[in-house]
Amino acid sequence: MGLFTNNKKLCPICGNPTPRLLASAVEGQNLCKECAAKIDLPDGVLNSMTLDEFREYINCYDANKPLRDSFTETYRYDFGFFKGSLLLDMDHQLLRLGVVDTAFALEPSDIKSFRILEDGEVLYEGEKGNFRSCKSDIKERLNELKPRIDEYRMLRHQYEMMEEMRRSMEDSRRDDNFRRDDPDYRDRMTEPDFNIPNPVEKFAVEITLDHPYWKSFYIETGAPKFDSNRPSTIDYLDDYTQKTEGLHALAQNLMQIIDPQVQEQVIDPHASTQSQHTQSTPQAAPVQTEDPTVALPKYKALLDAGVITAEEFEAKKKQLLGL
Repeated sequence: MGLFTNNKKLCPICGNPTPRLLASAVEGQNLCKECAAKIDLPDGVLNSMTLDEFREYINCYDANKPLRDSFTETYRYDFGFFKGSLLLDMDHQLLRLGVVDTAFALEPSDIKSFRILEDGEVLYEGEKGNFRSCKSDIKERLNELKPRIDEYRMLRHQYEMMEEMRRSMEDSRRDDNFRRDDPDYRDRMTEPDFNIPNPVEKFAVEITLDHPYWKSFYIETGAPKFDSNRPSTIDYLDDYTQKTEGLHALAQNLMQIIDPQVQEQVIDPHASTQSQHTQSTPQAAPVQTEDPTVALPKYKALLDAGVITAEEFEAKKKQLLGL
């Protein structure tokens, strides 16, 4: 039998002709297009199936058809380009793990629980009879980073002002006597590096299932990042709030499928830690991070360049000298 023969092999499941090229196979036997279109399995599961196991799967898939036919998308959460989506039908209390119409429609009985994580820590979690939201300590973490960010913004502003002054001087001195090895050219200020870590690296959604073929769903999604040129704790908090509000809406909608009657509980896992930290360090002396002999001339240069005001210079001077 050649590639172009009219005699096609028959599907071991339904007996229909199978494609000659790029056919899905079970135990080395090709499936027809109709049976292959019914495959909605986690990665790697099909490869380990026997024909009898695949026949059982087809029966399970066909039994799910009424739910798939009734599924009408009312809510969607996208995890990003090429990362997938969760689709919910709130009217019929159904969940679909992806945008493909042929995917299983999952009922409340198929869903055991879910967790939405922030760098591995629970942000939202739910199961039948229990729905918890955990308060984040993002504001405290941003406050800890604020002095470093303010210092970077000051250095960045100083660098940009000096670069602008240098370019203006170059433009005004373009003659035969100007050389690239002049001291003014060599002694350029080094561009400051932004190396402050983001408070949150990633979020993740984890769903535990009670389904014959889908046992779990896990996907990671990105967290906000500082703008390396213009970092701002305010902008970061706005982006973080927008992200977590979207994840909170996902959690609430998942609970509407799992247990519509449950009440949300809000807890603060950081409360005791913050209280202990406050009590143990009430009289901590401020840490001096700059050498006044180095910093004062730098701020005086900023004052002379018009980058900061006289009031700001005096305030910084008192801070550096501990007055």
